[in-house]
Amino acid sequence: MFNIDEFKEIAEKLPTFKSLPNEGKYRTAIGRYYYCIFLKLREIVKEIEQDREDGIYELLNSGKAHKALPAYFRTLSDKIRVDNLKNDLITLAEALEDLRKLRNMCDYDVDVSISFTKVIEAEIDIEIIEQTITNLSYQKPKSKTKIVGLKNVLEYFKDKDNLPTYNEVINIMYRRR
Repeated sequence: MFNIDEFKEIAEKLPTFKSLPNEGKYRTAIGRYYYCIFLKLREIVKEIEQDREDGIYELLNSGKAHKALPAYFRTLSDKIRVDNLKNDLITLAEALEDLRKLRNMCDYDVDVSISFTKVIEAEIDIEIIEQTITNLSYQKPKSKTKIVGLKNVLEYFKDKDNLPTYNEVINIMYRRR
């Protein structure tokens, strides 16, 4: 199985190669950052969703996955009443959306100049997302038990039957802001 972190390693090293054209390596590095974190998040959610039969798993395996994944986190945040968890899920969704916009700009907007500053922006988004994956936490009501880590929090809400549904995610995906 491919080690997704290799994308991040490539993204970190690529901008330092002197023999490569700057803009091309910056654009490529940003793309690798995006796919590293997108694939990590998608695999976490797919693992949680694989035995649910409402269509989320299939959605995450489709071309709509890039839009569906942040919508999934936004939808979950809408279901949660705990401010810090709600805010962390929104931050996760926003950082992923920002990184995707940056990746799309690199891939499709050839008239826009991409500098090393944009690589730094991507690194910041990656750092925010990785910290959230690790540190996201939920304090169970009326309990001293704290659930830590995105996967563990998702498993908890799965057990409580409180994960986003397919229709909820689709509604968020196509809601105008």
